[in-house]
Amino acid sequence: MNFRRLIIWSIIGTGISSVTTQLLTIREFLTQFCGNEITISLVVFCWLMMSGLGAFGAKVLKRGGGRTYALLILIIALWPLIQVIGIREMREIFFTHGISPGFYPILLYILIVISPYCLLTGFILPYSQYVLNRAGYGFESGDLYVTDSVGDISGGAVFSFILVYWLKPFPIIAVASSLLIVVGILLLVAHRQFFLLAVAGAACCVFLILCASPHVEKSTLVGQYGSIIQHIESPYGRIVITKEGPQHTFWESGLPLYSDANVIDVEEKVHYPLSQINHPERILLISGGLGQTLQEVFKHRPAHVDYVELDPAVTHAAEALGFIDKWPSLSIIHTDARRYIKETEHKYDAILIDLPDPHTFQLNRFFTDEFFAVVRRILKQGGVLCLHLDYSPNYLSGIRKKKLSTLYNTAQRRFEQVLILPGEQAYFLMSDRELNADIPALLKAKGIPTVYIEGFYYGNVTADRMDQLHDRLDPHESINTDFEPRLMNIVFEEWFNQHGTHPGWFFGVLAGLAILYFVFMKRAEYILFSTGFAAMGMEMLILFSFQIIYGYIYLEIGAVVTAFLLGLLPGSLVGQRWQSGLRRRITGSEMILLCLLVVFFAWASYMKMEPPPVCFLLFCFVFSFFAGLQFPVAAKIIGEEKSPAAGCLAADLCGAAAGTLVTGMVLIPLWGIRAAVIFLILVKISSMILIISNPRLGA
Repeated sequence: MNFRRLIIWSIIGTGISSVTTQLLTIREFLTQFCGNEITISLVVFCWLMMSGLGAFGAKVLKRGGGRTYALLILIIALWPLIQVIGIREMREIFFTHGISPGFYPILLYILIVISPYCLLTGFILPYSQYVLNRAGYGFESGDLYVTDSVGDISGGAVFSFILVYWLKPFPIIAVASSLLIVVGILLLVAHRQFFLLAVAGAACCVFLILCASPHVEKSTLVGQYGSIIQHIESPYGRIVITKEGPQHTFWESGLPLYSDANVIDVEEKVHYPLSQINHPERILLISGGLGQTLQEVFKHRPAHVDYVELDPAVTHAAEALGFIDKWPSLSIIHTDARRYIKETEHKYDAILIDLPDPHTFQLNRFFTDEFFAVVRRILKQGGVLCLHLDYSPNYLSGIRKKKLSTLYNTAQRRFEQVLILPGEQAYFLMSDRELNADIPALLKAKGIPTVYIEGFYYGNVTADRMDQLHDRLDPHESINTDFEPRLMNIVFEEWFNQHGTHPGWFFGVLAGLAILYFVFMKRAEYILFSTGFAAMGMEMLILFSFQIIYGYIYLEIGAVVTAFLLGLLPGSLVGQRWQSGLRRRITGSEMILLCLLVVFFAWASYMKMEPPPVCFLLFCFVFSFFAGLQFPVAAKIIGEEKSPAAGCLAADLCGAAAGTLVTGMVLIPLWGIRAAVIFLILVKISSMILIISNPRLGA
């Protein structure tokens, strides 16, 4: 195989490795920070920003040849394993165990862990073009973009549709790095670097042994979880089962899903709602069905219980360990609970929702006005819906007051009766019938024995506490909706208040750096900056919208990223073929991107229908097609004689980084989906103004 082919295969291998590593890194950080989707924005922002800096570094560094290049791609092949181990092990160094970290520590943690890999992968792409051109092989910027896109698409597709279903993270890294390892070894052989070849061969053997060892991978999770008895990498999340003394705890994506020593929680979530119904026939339980929960539910002698859990790995592991009893009238359903509620034909006497506070968009979708409207359809006349929020009976902070008020006002829009019981948590009972707060008396009348409620309810849930809580609710607080998630806004505010920080300094510094960058940026590069901004902003919108509607972005994030990458390839090929009329072409692509943003705004604002997942993927493909078209066109406008690859890549990556951060970290959490789309429209209008005001641009 000649030198040119080896370099081209290395570019493809870098794309495969980088996209796979990026997706694994996002999933790792999601489990580190309890599935909060804002983590996605921070990781992608840091990834793109550092990759852009790496590409910019290649613009000024013009030394080295094939041997240096071979060593760099071998480092890129092996580094993902170090990075994933670093994510898991360094958490205990950065943060106090069990404490929720703040914005700036998380940002610093992410930057430190991923920067070496991102700087290298950003640098290697324009550097590969330099190596080829220096060896006498013509390789234009458009060729580089297309070749890299082939690798990116391959990596995203293989990860999303094959590897994530069959392998754990360490073996996935080995598979994704294999092409780069082979090419790096062949390049060293071609350059007769036998000493370096021996060192590289030994390093690669150690790398593969570590990747293939389940014991090594499990040991890297001990710092976060403790004594692990089982570890499952599900497509929907990481399931870890731990044991401390006699107590077992189930963890899902970093969140404690169930603990078998919490009698209070089990009795409250089951008996508060079911005590209101004399003879419940059919009950729906959303999550939380492990351990004693179902035993308490069946004390009410229902005819049938449907237990919905998204991830089958959770219930299969629980059944194997004896945490779910076999009941003839129990059906375990593996699907998204909101989707099930929308599609089922069954009617229920009671719906019990046992989910954590809505600190993620996945959870928030079970606390919105739209969700309560769908629940009403399947509740029988006089049926009861129950869910809960964290609550401290001795102190109600301003943030907690906002949360409780928002949920109460939202529930009141759909239910005539909303009763809040301030127990260990604030339990919301919602119904169209009169609700009775005297839970022990109701249970006594039904002949149902309890431990906690029977002995301690009257001392904890007093009339004074209920009145005091109700009086502090703010009737003017906004309601919580899918596309304007008020509860997420409050969680965001709470996060910063807890740590006494504010993101203003961070965004101020970034704005200053962006303005300085714009001063020295070529006008064609700004078009790429704005398109990268809009493209990644749209990707964030798709990810968050998908999470709101379907609730399993941990599984589908790879498919969404791959769909975006898939559109870039044909778009860049079309753009590469055009040799004339560049201004007209780039103006037309700008208009189409604007139209697509307007279409998305119309859907989010007025239609709000739930399209099938393939529609999201198709929209990703079309949007990225016209975004990808602009890169080779902009490079031709600048002129290949000016070596535009590094500058164009830097502009594209930096714009993408800014779009990711602003959209996913600020606009969506604070102001919702519609405000984010409006901002992206304004960004693309600015680039249209630039084109119109410069008649010579691409003439």
